[in-house]
Amino acid sequence: MLQWRDDLGAADREKREAALAAWATRWLGGMPPGILMAYVAIRSEVNLKPVVEWAWNRGWTVAFPRVEDSHRMSAVAADSWEALSPGAFGIPEPTGPALSPGDLDVIVVPGAAFDRLGRRLGYGQGFYDRFLPQVPQAKVVGAAFAEQWVDALPADPHDVPVQYVLTEYGVWSVQDRGFVDLGGGTTGERG
Repeated sequence: MLQWRDDLGAADREKREAALAAWATRWLGGMPPGILMAYVAIRSEVNLKPVVEWAWNRGWTVAFPRVEDSHRMSAVAADSWEALSPGAFGIPEPTGPALSPGDLDVIVVPGAAFDRLGRRLGYGQGFYDRFLPQVPQAKVVGAAFAEQWVDALPADPHDVPVQYVLTEYGVWSVQDRGFVDLGGGTTGERG
């Protein structure tokens, strides 16, 4: 999966990320502004920059993960890209006080792969699996290209599934086993 994602051509990636961002902003636009926790893309992860900028422009508070130690991360708000600086693993992170996990409304998480049951294959560090149990009120969304969205993945007891999977074809609801109806036509053939 990671090799496939690394090999994706720039033009194809740009087109897919634009479609994914359009679905994400349409979905988020149906909610009142709240607190969105996003991530800063590393390697060849789906780039959420247009989604983050859309959220900032519409009154959302945007938080990013900050690694606190070898086992823990927190959510910290930032109001611009300039508010981020290299942190753990060289990934840009915000400074400032950590938000209460109970205040988060939507969390978008990266992954190597997701399945239709919401299982996530991450990078093996377990930061999200330790963080997500603290935020039962939040909508947890995996962001991936369609080829990273598979029928089934293995899962360990400590793995925390996502509730939605966001691809260039739309927002898949794990609970409803279908794409969220956002109006404006169908979401694509992956449904």
